[in-house]
Amino acid sequence: MKIPLIAVSLAANGFLAAFALRPSLTPPAFQDFFARHFHSDGQTAAAPAASPAAQSTTRGQLWSALKTDDLATLVARLRAAGFPVSLIRAIVSAELNARYDTRMRALLEPDPNTPYWKQSGFISSDSKNYAEYTRLQRERSKLMRDLFSDPAFATDDVSAAQRRQFGNLSRQKIDQLQRIEDDYGDMSSAVRAGMNGVTLPEDREKLVLLASEKHADLAAILTPEELADYELRSSPLVSLLGRYLGGFDSSEAEFRAVFQAQQKYGAAVAPTGDLRSADPETRQAALQQLNADLKMSLGDARYADYQRETNRDFQQLSRIAQQENIPAATAIRAYNLRDTVAEESNRIFDDPTLTPDQKHLALQTLAQNTRAQTLALLGPTAGPTYTKIQDSWLTNVERGSAITFSNTSMTSSIGTTVNGSPAMITFTGGPSYRRVPITAPRPGP
Repeated sequence: MKIPLIAVSLAANGFLAAFALRPSLTPPAFQDFFARHFHSDGQTAAAPAASPAAQSTTRGQLWSALKTDDLATLVARLRAAGFPVSLIRAIVSAELNARYDTRMRALLEPDPNTPYWKQSGFISSDSKNYAEYTRLQRERSKLMRDLFSDPAFATDDVSAAQRRQFGNLSRQKIDQLQRIEDDYGDMSSAVRAGMNGVTLPEDREKLVLLASEKHADLAAILTPEELADYELRSSPLVSLLGRYLGGFDSSEAEFRAVFQAQQKYGAAVAPTGDLRSADPETRQAALQQLNADLKMSLGDARYADYQRETNRDFQQLSRIAQQENIPAATAIRAYNLRDTVAEESNRIFDDPTLTPDQKHLALQTLAQNTRAQTLALLGPTAGPTYTKIQDSWLTNVERGSAITFSNTSMTSSIGTTVNGSPAMITFTGGPSYRRVPITAPRPGP
């Protein structure tokens, strides 16, 4: 938890005021300093308390005497003054954050010279601002570690944020990991800075090589289980999955299974980090393997839940149902109508006993009955809203097409994972159709 600078300053002033009013409480090295500057020759430690105005002046003078722009010197002065380790950390951390936060926030601000309609709303990982922002983050972290490298500041304490990021690793291993991240972050930034916004194959090769070497360095200090856990916790794929999984209420084991399958897919589709390098056959094979891995890891029932809950149409239906207080089971029944439509429309299409005109009529009736069933299940408010979503594919059935819902490959990517493969995820693609031929009208008499 960050401590506001003003709170730290007030705490420091409280300690300093106590030292000023009662020099006997100060460490021996500083007793002469406080007695010389804040007490007359005849004044004793039991002298009456100074007025509030005098105390305020005293505090300001004391803080001025300790404060310095050199943080290493500030640490040394606070230690010599006998400040507790925890308070020294708080004071110096607040000073450090004050120096960096303004610069880092400025990098996140939109360029005032760029028109609002041309602003993307986020920092591209290839931009100079992004490179500078991450450089400042690493610089601040490194400086903090250097300032408190003395064994006197050693602690086994791990913050809640660090525990979330690093799991159950020891303080020592966390420090080692952070140093590795800093080193490779600097090297990656140097490569990206030389790219000048143009990514060539040799640039990707350099970044993949750095990621591979970083992975090896991490493996040297972590057990295989610790490395797998750290890869999961540090991967940008985790945040992407968090948005993508929707209502799929996964256990930790299920989440890890999905993560590993998606990570394997990314490595197969783009081993060099370039999404354009994969041919359609490679993508299709990787997608089939992804679905097979997920089905094996999750089991048939949970895999069916995964497919449904990660579908955008169902996610919209779920939100509609929640707004209208419709039971989740009812929403699932309405969504599953699409499977009925797919099965029945293909049966109609393949029926050799039906003429094209009869098939058109049967498909039209199927679509109309599906809308009616949807309205009956979801009611007069949610029903019409969801049928508008259904119509993106149901209209084609009504016009004479059999429909098939399949997991075609649509890939989203953000950055790379710790081992260099793209952080990507596959989405359920659009349905495919088979169109019943239209019978040519007979010529008139």
